[in-house]
Amino acid sequence: MGVIDVFYLAVRDRLRLCETTEEQVITKLSRANRHRDAFTLVELLVVIAIIGVLVGLLLPAVQAAREAARRMQCSNNLKQIGLAVHMYHDTFTAIPPASFSRLSVDTSSLPASWLVRILPYMEQSAAYERAVFAGSDWSNRGNGINYSWEGFHKLIVPTINCPSSPLPISRMDTARPGTVALGAPEQLEIQMANYAGVSGEYAYGYSNGTSAWWNGYFGMADYSGSIIPVDNKNPRPLRFASVQDGLSNTFAVGEQGDYKRVRNTDGTTTEYDHRSSNFYGGAWCGGGGDADPTALYGYRQNYASVRRGINFSPTASNNPWGTGQNGGWPGNHSIFNSAHPGGAQFLRMDGSVLFVTENLNFETLSRLVNRRDGETIEEF
Repeated sequence: MGVIDVFYLAVRDRLRLCETTEEQVITKLSRANRHRDAFTLVELLVVIAIIGVLVGLLLPAVQAAREAARRMQCSNNLKQIGLAVHMYHDTFTAIPPASFSRLSVDTSSLPASWLVRILPYMEQSAAYERAVFAGSDWSNRGNGINYSWEGFHKLIVPTINCPSSPLPISRMDTARPGTVALGAPEQLEIQMANYAGVSGEYAYGYSNGTSAWWNGYFGMADYSGSIIPVDNKNPRPLRFASVQDGLSNTFAVGEQGDYKRVRNTDGTTTEYDHRSSNFYGGAWCGGGGDADPTALYGYRQNYASVRRGINFSPTASNNPWGTGQNGGWPGNHSIFNSAHPGGAQFLRMDGSVLFVTENLNFETLSRLVNRRDGETIEEF
């Protein structure tokens, strides 16, 4: 064997040794990696605990951000309503009346609400053009015919619903035979609103006087606010000049966006949808307002006066007449409330929107809803 052969054998053995070593190294690394394919139980529990803590910290912040966005949308809704009220005033030189109520007792044709009259200024001209005001029964309940059913059946106007409200946005009314004869279905889907006109403060001490009518279970029908009916107690629509305390010092519209929670004697709580639009005709009916407001049809819809504070929660033994439905009827001073924590939003007559805390002094609230008491409250 020559020198070259010896050198060749030595190189070959070295290469084999290197190959064997490399394979061993790869094998060891593979085994090590296989041992790290999964977390240990302790590591997994620690990761889950960290994720749980993070979710617990982030969830309230996310919910708060969502509510802030919903409250801003609610404020924008009220601003659009305020703009519509101003545009109505520019057109007719009058604040939209709560309703043009009958001047004689007639249960066959309950009038349209003020919300119907501002529809053209909220991009709802198509529905408004189908509205028939004279002789039409907007309640779908009386003995008359709803000549406007086609424009308002299944009509949903997002502007009049608060996104935070848990209340339903529509109700089903049974159409009267005369309305069905016009082609209406037997069941009409009618929208309900979360915003109600402010008709003033509860008139303590008045009875059939010039400022209010006492209407038994339906409460006092007050006229000291800005959204009031045209009837035998108020013969003509109001103007901005009628708001003697100033447009920025007087509330025009407020929220009715949550359940009224009645505290029972056994410690439980019962929820009622007692907003002033939750009755026959929904958002589009102005209610009764007979010449005799103590008559059965003397109730009001889609506007209310202030008799109790914001978010008032009565006990079962302290549920004043008129602060909600009694026997299925809306009250003349249904409670202003909202699902926003701590208060409710109000539209002022100048078109601005204000969040009002539920802790506001009741006397101050009463001054703010009265257009002519001489109290100009600028800060509260």
